[in-house]
Amino acid sequence: MQTTLLGLAIAFIIALIAALVGPYFIDWSQFRPQFEAEASRVIGTKVRVDGALDARLLPTPSLRLRSVVVGGANDLGKVRADKLDVEFSLGSLMRGEWRATELTINGMALDLGLDAQGRIDWPASAGTFNLGSLAIDRLNLTGRIALHDASSRGALELNDIAFSGDVRSLAGSVRGDGNFMLSGIRYPFRVSSGQSADGNGTRVHLTVDPGTRALSVDLDGVLSFDARAPRFDGAVILAGPAGLKTATGDVTQPWRLSAKLKADPATARLEQLEASYGSDETALKLSGVADVRLGASPLLRATLSAKQLDADKLLARDNNASEPTRLLPGLRSLIAAIPPPSLATQIEVSAEQIMLGGRPVQNFAADLRGDAKSWTVDRLEFRAPGATRVTLSGAIAQPGPSASFNGSLSVDSSDPNTLAGWLQGRSEIAYRNQKPLRISGNLNVASDRIAIDHAIPRPR
Repeated sequence: MQTTLLGLAIAFIIALIAALVGPYFIDWSQFRPQFEAEASRVIGTKVRVDGALDARLLPTPSLRLRSVVVGGANDLGKVRADKLDVEFSLGSLMRGEWRATELTINGMALDLGLDAQGRIDWPASAGTFNLGSLAIDRLNLTGRIALHDASSRGALELNDIAFSGDVRSLAGSVRGDGNFMLSGIRYPFRVSSGQSADGNGTRVHLTVDPGTRALSVDLDGVLSFDARAPRFDGAVILAGPAGLKTATGDVTQPWRLSAKLKADPATARLEQLEASYGSDETALKLSGVADVRLGASPLLRATLSAKQLDADKLLARDNNASEPTRLLPGLRSLIAAIPPPSLATQIEVSAEQIMLGGRPVQNFAADLRGDAKSWTVDRLEFRAPGATRVTLSGAIAQPGPSASFNGSLSVDSSDPNTLAGWLQGRSEIAYRNQKPLRISGNLNVASDRIAIDHAIPRPR
């Protein structure tokens, strides 16, 4: 009996040593064709390993692959990785469960394509593996992701991605954080996802922190696919912090945009849109709707309105700055803070009343058009004190710190004394001139001056 037990113990020790030491003497590359064939069958699309291949059973089941390509030669949705290392949980494998204690993918390159109908070009999977059954305790990933749009012939590429997190199910449950490079700017981000309540989509929460750029993004909603065309239904918040210094030395005001978002590859609809500029107690707040046309000729159309705005609180540097002429430095800063749009833009803005210089400016309306080079004011008009109608049009060239406005100005006042008193912050008018005033000229607003050139009185 003792001899039998001793023999079993010796056999077990030999098997254990073979499992630990044996793999170092095996050339796993000779099994490359069998591995590629089995992986392709399980995943449901072609798998190719051009580099080294190594496997271990003990002390931890592990697999190491180099130069891996998932997808055929003509597949746009192709995945490449320079290095793939995975360690499995031995206990989970013995229970028939797929659980990776750590998965590291370095040098990943993922290219996704949207065809002319907005459908993702991704090879249909006929594999036998259930992605929902795989859990990853620790996922480390570096690489890049590119989205190619056939209709616009454009591409969005996220480079130098570094991500660390966990995956509870490749079918949709992911949580982690990292950062990426976009157009030369690095953005930190956090992401979490899980199955939607009805099981027909994936709930995604993505937060992009400002990083080196004064912009944060918060996206929360359900992502689903209809015949491989992505759909998103949720909410989005864009915000910029306060206190940053511009190139002109001015300090930026906080701003915020929030809306309900419904998007597909062709359009994006923003409802219940709320926009604010300034801190909570002094902010200018407007509401409205916006539509974004995507594709070959992207265009943003927005309509914003407000019943009453208080420009005195936003632009005044102190509580005594009641006359509009003392608010002009704030106006220059406001023009410099307007960023260039990333796509063609048309905006309509209106307000029933704006408090400026302690008096109401009424029936404010503006039509704006923008592109990457400039903003154009097609129409801006309002009624100022003194029964005065003011209209102007022109362009804001070089949006940003060096922005300047150049356009035409027209003033038609029935009570020019009241208008002048308002501009100077005077409430009492000592002398009244009953003659009306009509004048037109060129308005120039730059970082160092505001001027009206070639002012010409017009006969009434």
